[in-house]
Amino acid sequence: MMMVPNFHRSAVARTLWNEKTMTNNSRSTAVTHGHSLRRSERRASAVDAFIDLVLEHGNVPSPDEVAKRASISIASMYRYFETLDELRNDAIIRVTERFPELVFIPKIGTGDRKQRITTFAKVRVALHEKLHPLQLLNRKNSQGSSITTKQLDSARLVLSDQIRVHFDLELRALNPADRDDAVATISVLTSVESWEQFRQTMNRTAGQTCRAWSSGIDRLLPISKEEKE
Repeated sequence: MMMVPNFHRSAVARTLWNEKTMTNNSRSTAVTHGHSLRRSERRASAVDAFIDLVLEHGNVPSPDEVAKRASISIASMYRYFETLDELRNDAIIRVTERFPELVFIPKIGTGDRKQRITTFAKVRVALHEKLHPLQLLNRKNSQGSSITTKQLDSARLVLSDQIRVHFDLELRALNPADRDDAVATISVLTSVESWEQFRQTMNRTAGQTCRAWSSGIDRLLPISKEEKE
């Protein structure tokens, strides 16, 4: 019977040990990744549940209500979010991911003047019709949270930047100061606060609000050189 040298047996043992270690590490990494993914998914489901409850009822849901809607335990809720503000702030970010058709202008900057104005007004009215409970709640909560205030300001700037792109043809005819004034005025005209005035205070329909905003934007924008020709 042939004897296997000790050094050879040691090499084989080391190889088997390394292979076993690599397999165990791979399994451990896979388990960790799977756990992190599940945690991320559960956290996202809690944010979605919060958004849905606010849109349905117009007020801040309790942690128990969010946990129940998301099908997670209340203990998990407190592990995922240290404070209610953290959940609210995540919801502000999540809105863009869930409702891109309401946040972004389709085919931005394309079409003639009338088409672009009409498209813009319709998208802004649709945005506020759907999301105003969450928008107004965030505005209220921003008074006591600097983080929420910064996030809301950032969201408003995104909407303002869309105005610059969508109406670039007209705005480029203005000097920088007048251009900024026009963008700011259109932003205010089509804000959720303006929507609240039209729809709730003045009891205007969505169609009437869209028509008024379109008319206002048309008056605010200069006639471009291309449109004059």
